[in-house]
Amino acid sequence: MDRQKVSAFLGRHGLARSKRLERVRACSTETSGSTAEVKPERTILTSLPELKTDRKLRVLSGVQPTGTLHLGNYLGAVQQWVKNQDKFDNFFTIVDLHAITLPHDPKALRESSMTTAALYLACGLDPKTSSIFLQSHVPAHAELTWLLNCATPIGWLERMVQYKEKARKAGENVSVGLLDYPVLMAADILLYQADLVPVGDDQNQHLELARNIRGRFKNLYDKRGKRR
Repeated sequence: MDRQKVSAFLGRHGLARSKRLERVRACSTETSGSTAEVKPERTILTSLPELKTDRKLRVLSGVQPTGTLHLGNYLGAVQQWVKNQDKFDNFFTIVDLHAITLPHDPKALRESSMTTAALYLACGLDPKTSSIFLQSHVPAHAELTWLLNCATPIGWLERMVQYKEKARKAGENVSVGLLDYPVLMAADILLYQADLVPVGDDQNQHLELARNIRGRFKNLYDKRGKRR
């Protein structure tokens, strides 16, 4: 399948904003987990405790657009997505907004994003049962991130271990986007009200931060329409 055909196919089946994506609510009081680049060594399935529902559980997962999927990625993540896609309400995203928190060539990033999406399909993900989309094609990710930013103390973000490590390497060139990376993660999850979120086992601190942000936002604004 050439690149133009891949682009047209993905536009029809998830990369373009769909009615399904437009219907999701902006916040959730029952969401747990975080999206991030899936680590090949191990994947944790984070779920809500004692969740009882007659509907299909919603799964949200995403990988950064590297343009390649090695065996570890496939065995650790994509193979499980394909195997279980008929059992869940699936949202699989290419998290290109997360990717640009570090320097990338724009043209190369676009190419790798399309290639990663094509590889999703080649591995067996079915657009009839799964929403497959680019994170940046859904404006609500950035919009909700800003709302959460305004409720998140900066000290919470400065304590993130991954930020400290990457900031140390980047020096004066460290971006605000890198600091804000975990808030975007929280927005990803809350936006889709995910029940199950496969995350890399290095994301525990970001996962806890997402819970804290959710709780703080609810405490600030969920007062029968009156701000505390």
